[in-house]
Amino acid sequence: MIMKLEKLFFATVLSGLAFTACVDNDDKSEWNDGSQPISFTSSIKGVNTRAVDSKWTAGDKIGVFMKATSGDLASAIAVNKQHATDANGNVSAVDADNALYYPTDGSSVDFIAYYPYTASLTGNVYKVNVADQSKPENIDLLYSNNATGFAKGTANKPQLQFAHQLSQIVFNITKDATVPSLNGLTVTFEGMNTTADFALANGTLSNVGAAAKIAAVVDETAATAKTIVLPTAALADVKVVFNLNGKTFTADYPQKELLTGRKYTHNVKLSDSNGQPVIVMDAATIEDWITVPGGDIDVDFGDGTDVPEPPVGDVVKITDSEAYVEAFTTGQGKFTINNVNLPAELSREVWVQDNRYGMKASAFNGSSSCASESWLVSPMLDLTSVTQAKLAFKHAINQTKDTNFKSYYSLWAKEKEATDWTELTMNFPESESWNYVDGGDVDLSAYAGKLVQIAFKYTSTASNAGTWEIKDLKVYAGENSGEVDPTPSTELINLSFETWTASAPEGWGRDKVTSVTYSKSSDAQQGSNAVLMVGSTKNARFGSSDITLAAGTYSLSVYAKSVAGTAKFKMGYAIIDMIDTDAMNAYKYTQTDAEILSTEWRQITHEFTVENETVASIFFVNSRSGVGADLLIDNVSLTKK
Repeated sequence: MIMKLEKLFFATVLSGLAFTACVDNDDKSEWNDGSQPISFTSSIKGVNTRAVDSKWTAGDKIGVFMKATSGDLASAIAVNKQHATDANGNVSAVDADNALYYPTDGSSVDFIAYYPYTASLTGNVYKVNVADQSKPENIDLLYSNNATGFAKGTANKPQLQFAHQLSQIVFNITKDATVPSLNGLTVTFEGMNTTADFALANGTLSNVGAAAKIAAVVDETAATAKTIVLPTAALADVKVVFNLNGKTFTADYPQKELLTGRKYTHNVKLSDSNGQPVIVMDAATIEDWITVPGGDIDVDFGDGTDVPEPPVGDVVKITDSEAYVEAFTTGQGKFTINNVNLPAELSREVWVQDNRYGMKASAFNGSSSCASESWLVSPMLDLTSVTQAKLAFKHAINQTKDTNFKSYYSLWAKEKEATDWTELTMNFPESESWNYVDGGDVDLSAYAGKLVQIAFKYTSTASNAGTWEIKDLKVYAGENSGEVDPTPSTELINLSFETWTASAPEGWGRDKVTSVTYSKSSDAQQGSNAVLMVGSTKNARFGSSDITLAAGTYSLSVYAKSVAGTAKFKMGYAIIDMIDTDAMNAYKYTQTDAEILSTEWRQITHEFTVENETVASIFFVNSRSGVGADLLIDNVSLTKK
């Protein structure tokens, strides 16, 4: 079961099938004209993936309801119409009886859709049961209710924005040399509820119950264990049972709540030594159903240590012509975070990613310093084909209250299979400031011909918790040095603005492009967060992180509304290479006239064309207005036609 929701079309015209002029959408309504079959585009909130893979498989089934705008689902015009996908991501009604048509009188309608389809709804209630995880695609409940106010003659196709309605727990599993193989590993959750009623009318769960064991889906090749579970406001007494080679380890699962549409990812290390087993688990990060770092788990089937070993990530090959680069301003990259001491009074991670400052470490909770120790750990670096190597990066240190920076900020390296880390020598700034300095070309030649990890160690005390910012990291061999020039992503991220760093939504707020004053708002079109763009008497932009646009035509859409009264709104893209050299021509708008926004959410869609491959920042503009009205944006979509 695989799907891709970026270019998902509900095309209700069935090949080889002719419809009569009188089409019965449902028993409640009969239409006089079948000339306008409804087609949709679709996306999934957070990331375009589902429980199994990134594409639909031919024959996947979804259910679609059509009701009068603001009407009751109980009085829907069309009820639970079955649609099926093809291998290319197009979705069609399975037969003429399931095709949808707009009302001929021009009245507007709303759409509600869900996956996976079932013919046995209880009224408009979907029965959820996650006890059997053997086919995750059959229990990964998706729901869309955003497409509202559409009618015959509407220029834009409705966009169905699906969102995960359950929660997911993922264990990324590694082992040391004491565990020969993961063959036969089982992971079981005990004490979680497995059944609930999902109301399609309002997207809520009720009647939760039937606590039972849930066996995770273990992929021994990928070294993962995945479980789809019910969202829970108060989680207690849940156990995780690991079983391998006849040995069993049981641990408490520490999450106190599991939120709708959230994914909790943990690194799990298995080992087998003599003595008492040990498990160390940090609180997981709560974000949209995307791969995010959670707490680490060490499972020792024998003796163990209560000091967590930093996890091994991907293996990155370094050659004389290929360097490893992490800008850290577009994401955390392949680095992982290992909290040796995460203070309870700190309500976030020590290390956070920031679009302007890179990876930023601080254990100051807003009012006081907290004692902590947290490591930012690289993936495994493969230096086996080089004879020398160096590490370059930029960093800034401030608010430390101590000029002995080395006591709080340090750089380390460790060979694969080695027990101990070795401290490396780096350059420090002469004094505290927010100015970045070069960390120096740190010599890694001692590790040439080997596999090695590097790590940045942040330490704080109850009286001193400074701030350390790191960006523009590069590991290189030979003459492959110079400034970091990361390759921009080809896709926008965090389209629904649900994931925020301390200062900005992840993937947004690009320096130089962004000129508007903005903040997080709970007045979302769908989900929990939107972006508030403060009104100004000047055009004020809000830009994305850099992305690479291939030559072609794109459709850009976003939901927007005014906070009060009316506001003016535009959107477009900035050509990054021209921002500093030709700012007058760097900013390309998708329309000439500004859109006039009311206080009701409205989806705005425009197309634009780029002639050649272009590194760009997508931007939205609170357009110049005498009243300086604030506006909100949410749920962006960018697709190549």
